[in-house]
Amino acid sequence: MKKNSLIPALTGVLLVLTVFLAVAAYATIQFSRKARRIQSEVAVMNFTKINVQALIQETAAYAQTNHAVESILLSIGLKPSRPASGAKTPTR
Repeated sequence: MKKNSLIPALTGVLLVLTVFLAVAAYATIQFSRKARRIQSEVAVMNFTKINVQALIQETAAYAQTNHAVESILLSIGLKPSRPASGAKTPTR
């Protein structure tokens, strides 16, 4: 009986594809784990950003009633500085 030489070639192709799919599955699992971890970090950052923005808005509103806070807002750059009282603003 004559042996078929195509069987070892197909077995080799099957083995290569199996290894490739195993590596692809492992990479997909690692990528999804990293994506979930990064997603939770981004959620914390967004939460912090929203809270800081609310605090800035409340501080700016409070600065309208208590002008002593304006100097602090100016020093950290949250409020633009006013032009000097003697300086004229450019007109068109």
